[in-house]
Amino acid sequence: MAAEAHADRLASPREIARGDLLGPRFAPDGGELLLTGPKLRGLYLAPVAGGTVRKLTDDPGAGVHARFTASGEIAYRAVRAGTRSDLVVDRAGQVRTAAPGPAPVAFARHDRMYVIDPAGALRRIGSGDRFFGEVIAPDGDKVAFQGLETGLYVYTRSTGALVHIGPGTAPAWSPDSSRLVFEVTEDDGHEVVASDLYIYKVASDQVERLTWSEQVIERRPAFAPDGRALAFDDDRGAVFIAPLEVTP
Repeated sequence: MAAEAHADRLASPREIARGDLLGPRFAPDGGELLLTGPKLRGLYLAPVAGGTVRKLTDDPGAGVHARFTASGEIAYRAVRAGTRSDLVVDRAGQVRTAAPGPAPVAFARHDRMYVIDPAGALRRIGSGDRFFGEVIAPDGDKVAFQGLETGLYVYTRSTGALVHIGPGTAPAWSPDSSRLVFEVTEDDGHEVVASDLYIYKVASDQVERLTWSEQVIERRPAFAPDGRALAFDDDRGAVFIAPLEVTP
């Protein structure tokens, strides 16, 4: 994808939390960030306005698929009593087993990506790579996913269109499903040594670079509920929020 000459950009970031935290996700009301710890262990809540970070659970791997529900609780998966279960934790740290939810419209299985089209037919999409990490847009129509070697893709269920975006990981949709933010990392074979944030605009089929920082390793971005800011971590335990300045 070609980059536009006049691109969106991030304004000065504000540090929200520090201390082995990563993977921010906004609460539905925008007042808190859901965070996880090293190796995605545990779940935490950090007030956007500043204040004490609270631990909700210490379950290993809890941060892998953790998300806010419509009611403001947090759904996640973890192994308890030897069984991987779907769980929900409230803001007081009370954990309960989650009720079964609707079947997903996209899922990865045996390194292949599958999508259920609007007519209910199951379709396998993508070829020539090992696919994983489906992220369904809020409108339910678009699905972002990753190829191990080939990077990011977006599939539109209503049209069957498949777009290869290019290199990138950790995709997250905007609230209106019009944009996809993601990271592009560099590594030395052992660990990530650089990372910047990019944004893909569905309507224009364009990728724009958002950051050029050499001092900060921007990773794991997420949109604010109003689409006007991004949260991200620096891969070193600090979490930031930055306004997103949109160019028409």
